[in-house]
Amino acid sequence: MSGLLPLLDRRILVCCGTGGVGKTTVSAGLGLIAAQRGKRTLVITIDPARRLADSLGVRDLPNRATPIPIPEIAGNPPISGELSAMMLDVESTWNQLVERFANEETAAKILGNRYYKKLTEGISGSQEYSAMLRLLDVVEDDAYDLVVVDTPPARNALEFLEAPRRLTDVLEEGVLGWLVSPSFSATRAGARIFGKGGAAMFGIFERFIGGDVLRGLSEFITAFSGLFGVLRGRSRAMERVLRQPSTAFLLVTQPTALAVRDAAAFHEQLMEAQMPFGGIVLNRVHWGSAGQPADDPPRGGGGFPGRPPRGIDAADHEAMVQRVWELHRLYSTWAEHDRRVIAAMKERFGERLPYPEIPDLGTDLHDLRALALLQPYLT
Repeated sequence: MSGLLPLLDRRILVCCGTGGVGKTTVSAGLGLIAAQRGKRTLVITIDPARRLADSLGVRDLPNRATPIPIPEIAGNPPISGELSAMMLDVESTWNQLVERFANEETAAKILGNRYYKKLTEGISGSQEYSAMLRLLDVVEDDAYDLVVVDTPPARNALEFLEAPRRLTDVLEEGVLGWLVSPSFSATRAGARIFGKGGAAMFGIFERFIGGDVLRGLSEFITAFSGLFGVLRGRSRAMERVLRQPSTAFLLVTQPTALAVRDAAAFHEQLMEAQMPFGGIVLNRVHWGSAGQPADDPPRGGGGFPGRPPRGIDAADHEAMVQRVWELHRLYSTWAEHDRRVIAAMKERFGERLPYPEIPDLGTDLHDLRALALLQPYLT
């Protein structure tokens, strides 16, 4: 199997990979192909960069599903589905969580606290957790046949799953726990963290930054603590969804020297987490004929290089031919390298996985008509 067409019948496709491999372009391309085949399709980007909007040829994407008009594209199937896209907004997603699961009084306390925005944006894992919330909302809404997720650049395939776990652990069991107390005292907190000898030092810390700062932080965490169970429950629900056979994880990569190693690590992480591995998309592949060209270009025979065109000096023509031949040799070397990397992947993971190859098109794809060029390679 070489194409991804069977995977478009899944419910969720999660595209992972390092930065600069074309992950967002592949995600948008898959969304377009699914929509052309009758699927109600949503593409979500977790990456804060605006590359998805660029790939879809739109000016901006909000934190809600936005319909993308699909033009009639020559040589492609008639459009029978729908394509929508959204770009994650961390603050809005957290606000929606608070308003949905906290009562009106508690929500007002949390949203009005000056530390709320700093904590939700600054704690490690906040972005990934908000992405899980948004994805779970979309899946539960059941408005789409297929959701394609464009994850942030990472070598760890499950970073956007592990980061939310770390976040909930910090909020529930970590250093913030000592702030959740109606009788909060910086001196007692210092004794708890540093031992009795540290209480005096922490008292100095309280005087240095101001007791009102610590009390304000304590008030926020106390109000927010009622949502800890919701946070963990939503995270676990999303993990269950991602383990289902209706989900597939795709690695988007390029045939570089590190590609096989990265793919092996990606596969191992998914297997350990019992997540479904869908395949490997190889982007910017150099295609060429088998074997290496000769050191020198062919001569005579009335063909290449032949006589120089009228008006071009013979010496200039000879230099141009030599330069073109050198470029041909260089490209053939790249193509041979890419074939070896792809062969190593197929040997490592077996021939049954899809390994679609997208050639190096030499340009970025900035609208849907350009994205349609990916269809024969992905399917």
